[in-house]
Parts: sequence; C-alpha cells; structure tokens
Amino acid sequence: MASIGKLTNAMLHLSQEMQLSLASLNFDFSLIKCEAPKEYRELGMRLSHSRKEVAEDGKIHSTARKLGALFEGEIPQVPTLIEAYGRRVSEVAAMPTANPQGTKSDGAFADHVGVDGTTIWASATSGEGVVTMHLLACMLARMWKGSEAISIWSELVQHRKAVLETHVAASTSFHTSDAHASRIEITRDQLADWDASAR
Repeated sequence: MASIGKLTNAMLHLSQEMQLSLASLNFDFSLIKCEAPKEYRELGMRLSHSRKEVAEDGKIHSTARKLGALFEGEIPQVPTLIEAYGRRVSEVAAMPTANPQGTKSDGAFADHVGVDGTTIWASATSGEGVVTMHLLACMLARMWKGSEAISIWSELVQHRKAVLETHVAASTSFHTSDAHASRIEITRDQLADWDASAR
C-alpha cells in the first residue's frame, strides 16, 4: 500500500514537472521588459501614456525584442553611441517646444501630442544593444520610402533566419538561442509599425 502511495506521488510530481516544462516552451520571450539605461529614463517619463504602454507591452516592444534576438550575434557593441543617443533623446524629450504634453484642450488627441519615441523606448527596454536596431530603422526611414524600407526589413529578417537555420543544420555545437531565433516570426505589419514609429 505504501509503494502505491509513493508511485502516485512520483507520478504527480512528474506530471507537475512536465507541465512546467511545457509552459516554459510556450513562454513568449518578446514580452519581457528590461530596465532602460539611465540615459533614456527622461524619455520614458516624457512619453505619453499610450505610447509608453505600446513601447513596453505592445507590438512595437515585441518587434524590438524579436529583432534584438534575431540579430543578436550581429549587433555591434557601441556603448558610447548608445549612451550619447540616450542623453540626446532625453534632452529633446524634456524640451517643451519639441515635445509638448497633451492637455484636456487636445481632446481625444491628447495622448498623441508630442514626439513619437515609441521605438526608441521599446528598444531601450528590450535589452542590451537593441537600440542599434532602432538606429538602423532610422537610417532606412531617411533613405527610403516606407514601402521600400519595410521590404528591406523583410529581406533582412528572412536572410538572417536563413543564415541561422543553415548554421544550426550544419553545426554539431550550436547555441539554443540560434535555433530559437531562426524560428522567430516577424510579420510585415509589425515591420510597418516599426518603420512608421522610427519615421
């Protein structure tokens, strides 16, 4: 009788472990928010409520995290540039002439008044180096029309996924993050939102 109880407890414990393992497989890493570097905090305080919410918990944040994970091995280490950019965007966000705050007189548009720093804040709260993906978005936005920039992003994403898939298939010792990144899905609509905010 005691052995049946032990067997039942062991089966229950195993079932709980399997549920935890399966839950971790379904975990969406793109929803994780990191603390922004201190140079960006003023920007975070000055964003409208809706823009900050989208940047931290919406599709733009998810896109930033996915781009960061996908290009992780290719993102250059440029800490000085990231710090200087953070200080500058925070300075601009603090200027009332450049970033007016919405008031009741703005009505339904109050939350859309001021600078759109959504991709900047999403990048800053998405992990180390992801701001460089935002800077790339800004460069593409300045050089090409929206539809062209979105197509370029789409090609970059597909090419990077293909490179990672080839690396994973050809190597006997690959990082699990490469295998996971090669399966990341970023839709054209997500890239369009990313490009529009960078503009």
